[in-house]
Amino acid sequence: MKKLSAPSALPRLGLLLLLWLAALAARSQNACPTPPPAACPEPFRVVDAGTGQEVRTLTVGCPVRFVQAACRPATLPTLLYYQVVQGTNAIPPNCLPTTTAGATTYTPTAADVGPVTVFELSNPDPSSGAGGAGVAYIRNYQVVAPTPPAFTVAPCAGNTALLTLTNSGYSQYTVQVNGGAPQLLTSQPVNIAPGVANTFVVTGSIAGSSCLQSTTQTLTLPVAQAPMLARLTRLGTAASGGPAQFDLAQVPAGFTYTLQAQTTGQPYQTVPGTPASGGTNTATLTLGQVPPGRYRIARTDACGNTAFSNEVPTLGLSGTADNGRNVLTFDLYGGAAVASYSLARSDGAVITLGGSVSTYVDASVQCGRAYDYRLTATLVGSGIIGTRQTVSNTLSLTAQSTTPPPAPLVVASFDLRNRVVVTASPGAGAATFGAGGQVIISRQASGAAPVAYAPLRTGSAAVPRLVLRDSTALGTLLAAPPCYAATLRDTCGNVSSVSPSSCPALLTVEAADPEGQSAQLRWSAFQGPGGPAAGATYQVLTLGADGAVLAISAPLTGLTYLDPAPPLDRQIVRYRVLASGAGLPTGTVSYSNVGTLTRRPRLVLPTAFTPNGDGLNDVLELKGRYLQSFTFIVVDRNGQEVFRTTDRAQTWDGSINGRPPVNAAYVWRLDLRGEDGQPLRQTGTITILK
Repeated sequence: MKKLSAPSALPRLGLLLLLWLAALAARSQNACPTPPPAACPEPFRVVDAGTGQEVRTLTVGCPVRFVQAACRPATLPTLLYYQVVQGTNAIPPNCLPTTTAGATTYTPTAADVGPVTVFELSNPDPSSGAGGAGVAYIRNYQVVAPTPPAFTVAPCAGNTALLTLTNSGYSQYTVQVNGGAPQLLTSQPVNIAPGVANTFVVTGSIAGSSCLQSTTQTLTLPVAQAPMLARLTRLGTAASGGPAQFDLAQVPAGFTYTLQAQTTGQPYQTVPGTPASGGTNTATLTLGQVPPGRYRIARTDACGNTAFSNEVPTLGLSGTADNGRNVLTFDLYGGAAVASYSLARSDGAVITLGGSVSTYVDASVQCGRAYDYRLTATLVGSGIIGTRQTVSNTLSLTAQSTTPPPAPLVVASFDLRNRVVVTASPGAGAATFGAGGQVIISRQASGAAPVAYAPLRTGSAAVPRLVLRDSTALGTLLAAPPCYAATLRDTCGNVSSVSPSSCPALLTVEAADPEGQSAQLRWSAFQGPGGPAAGATYQVLTLGADGAVLAISAPLTGLTYLDPAPPLDRQIVRYRVLASGAGLPTGTVSYSNVGTLTRRPRLVLPTAFTPNGDGLNDVLELKGRYLQSFTFIVVDRNGQEVFRTTDRAQTWDGSINGRPPVNAAYVWRLDLRGEDGQPLRQTGTITILK
């Protein structure tokens, strides 16, 4: 039970006591409660303390007043009692209120939430002389404690938004947007400022009550855009359908996006299970089964407005492997207008095709090689709404042929180790040998049976060339000059004709004079892919011990060359002949074997010298050719060493241990290891004459 606030005390204490005793006697006689009279079915009302409007529901924290109805006589405040009792049709114990007479205001608290009974006791005025007992009336109410309004905001088309309440408890709701005039909150959208922060204030009120509750949210809502289906990509290998990926653009979050399909003889229908949520203005949708058709994206907002994207058809790619070519066929659903096609092949080739074509013949294929194709169509109109593309399934074809492949191109050349290196390249302008092919190289020498080497296999990938190294000894090759030829067997079992023979130049070198001060070179004619009739051009290369080129002659057409002045500082002179022309491809050359001229080292000394200081023949100097890695020693007649050097620039003035020269005969010895590794010893005598 709640105690009500007390009215002002009467100024006369005697009268107060009298009235209280009379009221107490009357209450003890009261029938409790009393049904209201028919003429006054609501003997009192509960009104809002602020507005004076009658309320039917009491709200926690909102004060109310109790007012006697006009259809009954008014009761003096000192004889009128109100008390709020929890429960329905509840009364105070013994129908005796514990509140103060005249207290007519009441503020519900959280403890009062639920059904309550407002109990009124009115006593007759004893001073009027009218007798009778007090009368008790009751009325039932509900005390509520509603939470602040909760709501969501969803963007709609036309720069509007829909507000949806997520709780209840108020008789009416209003909304203010960006400080504008309040408007009744209904199921209709409200106008917003696009692309910026908007402030929404929702206020709940209860009928007749002056108490209000408000909730504020500030949100930047996405702006509704025309959705775009930018790209449709088939992910499988079947031209008739399969998985596919849809790349969407202009699909901000806050809206519902649905894929729709139009197939043969059918209007557009929603593809089951394909609602998509937008993201950062883009989204990707992948489906497991996408039949041929035309597709679009439907955007639906919270207000029920729907907008559609552009249409993108499926693109199917099929084909067959014909004799030496792959024939591809395009199937664009509905015959949409195409700006251009781009055909990608697995080896990296990309072919651009006009938008009006529907087939393509790929003749640049090699037998037995597998090719994967992917076709992309750029649709007409992409400049208005952005690029629209549809991508086909992946088509795999293995090229077939019954036509023999072109004979390979063979070039025979020597390396610096005097091994023949035979290089086979694709013939007839082909860039590579196809995967799985075989090149069989054979060697033919005059008077000897042909020698066929083990096949060179291309393996699982195409290669631009195959190389064979023939380790046959150079002496054997010089005795029987070889020529090399090859055939190609492709994966389909077709065998080419035999290639033109390639015969490397074989070089021999000999001294043109007894001392080897000049060299005579001779070589056999080089034969290239052009055959014997295609002449070659030659150049003689002079090499260092490491193979570096020291000199190169002018171009020659003959098969001999005289080097009149080989390097004097080298015991062994190395030569190599470079051949070009003869049907060789541009930039390709062939080398002969490395031929050498080995010359004998020699020390030249006088028989005497005169260390007398006259400036003539005063010292012993070491002169000669190819003096490297040597030791020179001079001994006296007793066998004692008087001079030693390993440097030909060092001289001997005849002194011995710092003493002046002594006229006598001396013996000298030269020990040397030549550039060819052979030892050499040379001895003699030298006489000192002063």
